[in-house]
Amino acid sequence: MDKVYRVAIIGTGRMGGLIEDELSVNQFSSPYGHFSAYQHIQQTEVVAVANRGSDRLQRFAKRFGIANTYLDYQQMIEKEKPDIVSITTPSFARSKPIIFAAEHGVKGIYAEKGLCASLEEADRISMACRQNSIAFNWGAMRRHHNGFIRLREAIQNGEIGQLRYAIMYAQTDLIKHHPHTLDLVSMLLGDPQPVWVEGQLVESQGTRSAPDYDVQQHAFLPPEGEETADPMVDFFRVGYAHSGEQETHTEGIFLPVAGRFDIDVHGTEGTAMAWDNGGTFRIRRGHRKTDEIEGKVIKPTGESPTVCTIRDIIREIETGQRTSGNIDVTMQSVEVQFGLAHSHLQGGKRIPLPVSDRRLYIPGG
Repeated sequence: MDKVYRVAIIGTGRMGGLIEDELSVNQFSSPYGHFSAYQHIQQTEVVAVANRGSDRLQRFAKRFGIANTYLDYQQMIEKEKPDIVSITTPSFARSKPIIFAAEHGVKGIYAEKGLCASLEEADRISMACRQNSIAFNWGAMRRHHNGFIRLREAIQNGEIGQLRYAIMYAQTDLIKHHPHTLDLVSMLLGDPQPVWVEGQLVESQGTRSAPDYDVQQHAFLPPEGEETADPMVDFFRVGYAHSGEQETHTEGIFLPVAGRFDIDVHGTEGTAMAWDNGGTFRIRRGHRKTDEIEGKVIKPTGESPTVCTIRDIIREIETGQRTSGNIDVTMQSVEVQFGLAHSHLQGGKRIPLPVSDRRLYIPGG
């Protein structure tokens, strides 16, 4: 009989599980929330949940029929001794529970994105995960989506020739949601090392108050009455270095287009495309000698990305094979996030990565 892994969830909001009530039953991404995904997997059992506020904790417990609840996640981890912990708190409140879980016997961690509020925090998270051999994934779930995985395989197999650049179309905030775009571009390009970033944040956000940067605190400050400060992002670019027999370079170009989540990866012989937030996957390849155009459509199959993310963690626990979104891969996207903020503060200047200044604080959602 397969081992059943004990799971604890920290954070009882949308991604903890309540998002399930917003989705279509027939949607490919279901189950989407952490709790429902663990329910789907026979090898996992949620034994306890924790939240800093009692109202949302009780709402979650009632919705999913959970009796074992905690207001103190440290007490929960010490008492319940879970094998896997999901951390779905806001980004600014994520580093401490990740580090505590890593240092108190947990084998696997599934953390939502963004990872944390500064590169100093990210460094401490990375060290805790490495020193304690944690099987880690974060919530950039397209990495675990069958359609994007097969698109990456087609790119790696040379179906669009030699890689040149990726164009990402999405308008969103820096810390909470741009991990989706950064991780996806990195994944489809083969997870090369990001070596520079340049771009701008949005200083005027219409009816929404933009967070102010405070020089003395070296931090973006939440608007009055809010607890998060997550600036919207304008146009930016990222340069990547691919190691191998001969080092090559590619580029990610990020365009802030409202209402879209589309990506085109261009090579010397064609383009790999994922449009409509994973609704359409295509390969388009041209032949220079005949001017013929070849097209291929990819239809995703299998389980939801959240379920696959968890199975990836279990696989590392059981076999030692590192997760697709391990902490080293995650750190590459986190470096770009904070590098972009530094670029903005320096008038769009190109910032070499990794970032030398680790102190900049951005309390995202």
